[in-house]
Amino acid sequence: MAPGVAPGVLDLYRALAGSALDAGRRYRLALVSELVLIGLFFALRTGGTDPTPMMVWFAAVVALCIVAPGSGLVVLAAIAPFSEGIDINRGVGSKTVIAAAILLGVGVRWLIVPAARARPSPPVVLASLLLVGTGLGLIRTAIRWGSDFAASAAGTWLSGIATMLVVYIATVWIARRGERRAVWAAVIATTVAGLISLVDFWGDAAIRDGPLGWFVVGQFNPGRLTGVIRSPTSTAALVMLPVCVYLAAAVLAPKIRLRVVAAALAAPLLAAAYLTYNRAVFIALYALAVVIGWRIGRRLGIALLIVGIVAGTALVPWYLSVRGQALGTTTAPGQILIASDQQRLGAWAAAGRMFLDAPLLGQGYRAYRQLSVQFGDAVLNAPHNEWLRLFAEDGAIVGLLGLTFVLATAIRLARAPGWLGAGLFGAFLSLCIAASFNNVFLFNQVTIPAMVMAGTGVALARRTSPPVAEGV
Repeated sequence: MAPGVAPGVLDLYRALAGSALDAGRRYRLALVSELVLIGLFFALRTGGTDPTPMMVWFAAVVALCIVAPGSGLVVLAAIAPFSEGIDINRGVGSKTVIAAAILLGVGVRWLIVPAARARPSPPVVLASLLLVGTGLGLIRTAIRWGSDFAASAAGTWLSGIATMLVVYIATVWIARRGERRAVWAAVIATTVAGLISLVDFWGDAAIRDGPLGWFVVGQFNPGRLTGVIRSPTSTAALVMLPVCVYLAAAVLAPKIRLRVVAAALAAPLLAAAYLTYNRAVFIALYALAVVIGWRIGRRLGIALLIVGIVAGTALVPWYLSVRGQALGTTTAPGQILIASDQQRLGAWAAAGRMFLDAPLLGQGYRAYRQLSVQFGDAVLNAPHNEWLRLFAEDGAIVGLLGLTFVLATAIRLARAPGWLGAGLFGAFLSLCIAASFNNVFLFNQVTIPAMVMAGTGVALARRTSPPVAEGV
């Protein structure tokens, strides 16, 4: 504040914020509040059906997010892999509101704390543009199909890709100074979710009849592991997030004890991922092997890349046959694809035709649900490829924004240091691969922890880069 100028409201807010931060550091209020709120979430979900205590918890978390967005992000990361504590309207739940409150808290800090201001990095700019671009697709949806369907589509957008991108943007800002509590909360929570899913599968749904039955959702499938998410493909995407971190630690960590612990944690999660019988799991493991090999030595990374492509090409028919037998399906004579694979290819083709019909601005957000039959897909109501969905529903501009966002994030994550950086890079690639085969962006149980990991990795990579004019 300049000499002789009377203090204003913003100066008061800055002073209060500074005092609160100092008190938090002295008394560790942040850590205590995070642990209490996380514990209460699980206790309230397990202990009763009265919604009032859950609403009080929800209000306390939203308030925390605005005052201390970093702590709010830790709480969100810890509860994200599990079903919504509160359903608000049209598929929008408490996690979406919490994510919005975290971003609001970041905005308040940026406004009242000058030291917190920094120009956004390219990945954050691209994520923001992608958020706006997909949101604008709702306007075309409303024009074509009316307010009722547009409201339903808006709920899907808010709880899906909008929440995903908001968490990414907020995480990059929060982690810019090396804050890692949220990423560890995400790793621990996804690990617990994967183990619960495995116990549910191996225990023949026994967990569903007890007080912890709320952990698992959807109908039990004795043929494919589901658990905390009703879709086995999305459960696979969730489980692969901690698997990538643990495998990177098992190979690259400097301490033997850490390697042993990481390998022990990865083993049951790999079993859970395998039991989903999802093809993206094996592609993600291959991508992670290339990342780890590249960290060890560039020649090893290149060798793994080439060998993997050759071996994968040779083994695809065998794998498809084994997968079909495991799922209890057979292929037609002369075919190697089971019915679900053929349906997915049909959905991709329909999405391509939708894009060619309206290449610039697309058909409108969630238009595939309305137009799939018209464009040749009479079976599925989603394209099972999130990148094709962007082109088909939002057009070339938004589709290219999405691919550029992925590329910019991957470039940053490739520079993230150490075994943790390699694991976070692998986790992001795993999500992108899963999104090429399934509708994972519709499940914030997957995207929230994935974006916490990716955003933290981007911020950590920025900290190890040479000083430049931009911020994070």
